[in-house]
Amino acid sequence: MIYKFIIVGLIVLSLTACVSPTANISKSYSLDSNSQNGLLVGSVKYRGLLSGYRIYFRGIDNEQSGYFEAGVGIMLIPIPPSSDFKYTKGNLQVAELPAGKYEISRWGVKSGYVSLSQTQPFAINFEIKPGKATYIGSFIFTVTSSIGLTVTGVKVDFEEKYSQDIAVLREKYPNLGSTEIFMGLEPEFTKNDVGGTSSARWEMPPVFIPVGG
Repeated sequence: MIYKFIIVGLIVLSLTACVSPTANISKSYSLDSNSQNGLLVGSVKYRGLLSGYRIYFRGIDNEQSGYFEAGVGIMLIPIPPSSDFKYTKGNLQVAELPAGKYEISRWGVKSGYVSLSQTQPFAINFEIKPGKATYIGSFIFTVTSSIGLTVTGVKVDFEEKYSQDIAVLREKYPNLGSTEIFMGLEPEFTKNDVGGTSSARWEMPPVFIPVGG
């Protein structure tokens, strides 16, 4: 018998397909004060179930773009990723970027076959200066709803966590131990519900059904 296959399912073209994750610097990295690049320091943290929590950025006066992520959206190996922080889950983000002006205006969550996105526009601007390190703040995802181990709702807060984040920086990157880290936001700054509530989109994988013919 000859079988034909019908693909049943929704194929979604993600807007993030052309955006790549931004890698952290190596542990032996040293900041060159004469460089045309600068250093971004921040963090992405989450409260609740393991998923992939992402913050997207883009250059305003350059073509740089990417995202930072804490956690993982789909686990191929059932070993949760380690956290950079002792009392919360998440990762310190330390990346070398070309000097210039940048904007964070989007976040997203990948949890198995569910993708979450914001429902309201927002913009958080920061500037990377040549040969200097700038702290841009901490993005904290809190799970508000779930189905089993799948996250179906979140809220996102943006906070100044300089002391907590820089303590991890000094420990994780010894060559930056004496580097001055400039504040890119006001002390004790807090902005709740960044991007409003979340919108969930289910992305079911294709299902192959054999049909005799």
